Amino acid sequence: MSSPELKMRKNAAKVRIRLVEELLRRWDPIGVEPGTMAPADEYDSYAPHMVSMVEGGCTVEELAAHLDDLSTTTIGVGSNPKASASYAAQIIEVLRPSNKSCERTREG
Repeated sequence: MSSPELKMRKNAAKVRIRLVEELLRRWDPIGVEPGTMAPADEYDSYAPHMVSMVEGGCTVEELAAHLDDLSTTTIGVGSNPKASASYAAQIIEVLRPSNKSCERTREG
């Protein structure tokens, strides 16, 4: 792989991670409003693994279970399966757009 290709792949990976970081800041299971009452990057460290999960073909249910596990086990707050499912779906949608989104991009 050439240097420009490698640089392009790294930049694409960074963009994907940033998209997930933005969603995680809204997920906010602690309720600290990252960037307001907590550092803006409060949940950013979770994003690369989620990008890997989605790129590996995980389901919404698997990603939701991971988010719920982060809330309960890692962070130590209660479970919120509804929020976990909602954010898992949003993360997958932003990283794996539907075919209709791709078709619109190609058409116009």
